[in-house]
Amino acid sequence: MGKNARIFNVHLNTVAYCKKIAPVKKMEKYMSPARHHNQSPMTKVLNSLSSDPGIVIIAAVVLLAVYLVDTITPLGEPVWLLYFIPLVLSYWSERIYAIPTVCIVTILFLVGGFLVSPQGIAVSQAILLRFTFFLVFISASIILWTFRRRQLL
Repeated sequence: MGKNARIFNVHLNTVAYCKKIAPVKKMEKYMSPARHHNQSPMTKVLNSLSSDPGIVIIAAVVLLAVYLVDTITPLGEPVWLLYFIPLVLSYWSERIYAIPTVCIVTILFLVGGFLVSPQGIAVSQAILLRFTFFLVFISASIILWTFRRRQLL
């Protein structure tokens, strides 16, 4: 018998001996039934936020918050880059229409933010920056939506 075979045999014998002497017990056996059902309030909040409706609500709140900040800041400030946050959040939603919805609402908010924002830089520069972001955002939305549809199908 070779050296590696002996080491392997010793390992198997040790594992078998340990299983006979001290069987592995699951943590659940030691926890009382009340502990399983009594979750902390923070755990309940985190579970609800990570659910699909929670993700949709967080994406909507972030979208509105970015729009409000976009309307307050002057033109030329790249606040509109924050619109990527709700787009990425919508990727984790189980709803197949979440990404196109966020994309359409973001485009509307992008135009609205341009019209309402105070003057900062020349309008032609602001239009160029927002149009560039529009193209990148549409491309990212299409790519994310394609990946998401493949995962769901």
